[in-house]
Amino acid sequence: MAQRQLNIRSDEAAERASALAKRLGKTTTEVVVEALRSYDASARPVDELGMTPEKRRRYESILEIARETRKRIRPEATFDESWMYDENGLPK
Repeated sequence: MAQRQLNIRSDEAAERASALAKRLGKTTTEVVVEALRSYDASARPVDELGMTPEKRRRYESILEIARETRKRIRPEATFDESWMYDENGLPK
């Protein structure tokens, strides 16, 4: 399959892409493709919590870890650390 071309007629776009490519040691094409991928990822649809599908998956996996951890906490375990602090909440 023949490679497709994209022509952008913008001096600013050309200058930015060229300067960024030079600074990063990459080709202009690489810089433009990376920028488009990044923009595409940030412009994905969001859910009611404002999360992209990827962020939602990560959020759900963290919640699952929390649920599994909660199952392993012994009922007699205490997290009371009040003995380390005075009445003003400062360390003793």
